[in-house]
Amino acid sequence: MPIIKKASSLSRASVKKAAAKPIINTVRQPTVIKEMGDTSFGTLDESKDGLLVSYDSVTDKFVLISSDNVLQTAVEDNELPTEFITQLEQDIDLATQIDELDGGGF
Repeated sequence: MPIIKKASSLSRASVKKAAAKPIINTVRQPTVIKEMGDTSFGTLDESKDGLLVSYDSVTDKFVLISSDNVLQTAVEDNELPTEFITQLEQDIDLATQIDELDGGGF
């Protein structure tokens, strides 16, 4: 009797693994300060004009503060550097700043 082989319905195609694609991470540096991730400026408009950028260690972010806040913080310990006071005394000489002083009538 002849030998009959049963045909297989499974395909014998081999699958090649794809070559690993290199992972490319592109990092675009911020071009303006508001694109930085560690800022807390809110909406920048004319109301924020004249404010200074300062680092807030509590929130770990850069924030906007007024120059008055800078001066208040500078004198919190009631001590200013002698060089600073001397420079102010030189810059603010009342005799040269005020031509006429009217004390009013008594």
